[in-house]
Amino acid sequence: MATKGTFYEATVEFEINNNGGKAKKVKEYYLVLADSVTYAEVQVATLLEAEGASPWTVISAKKSKLTNVVTELIDK
Repeated sequence: MATKGTFYEATVEFEINNNGGKAKKVKEYYLVLADSVTYAEVQVATLLEAEGASPWTVISAKKSKLTNVVTELIDK
């Protein structure tokens, strides 16, 4: 997969209510292809807003050490 941009890792913290009604914080991690760390944060925020996710906060975003992601098998 040829990529244009850089991979960034975004960490998102969600607030989820358990069965007892007590709030619990859960982290999820997103891999984002973007031109900048700011744009990576915007992409994650846009996705979560469109999904109507529970209360969330992007708590960090950093450049990933990954250089490529293989998404499909290429037949030879």
